[in-house]
Amino acid sequence: MNEEQEQRRQLSNKQKASKEVKEQAIHSKRSYWPFALAFALFFMLLGVVVHPIIFWIGLVLVAGAITGLVLERH
Repeated sequence: MNEEQEQRRQLSNKQKASKEVKEQAIHSKRSYWPFALAFALFFMLLGVVVHPIIFWIGLVLVAGAITGLVLERH
């Protein structure tokens, strides 16, 4: 009898854990990195038209934004 109760308890814990995981996937935190990446790409493409130095600054910003987006923790 005690083993049955333990198995039921473990099953309910797994169900709670799976509910939490689903909720976290649905309600993920908002990120500003996509906006930063869009700004950096705009800056880089502006540099293609205006001046090469602006292009290189934009390229560094793009690399930083991609790195931030990839390494961001939720």
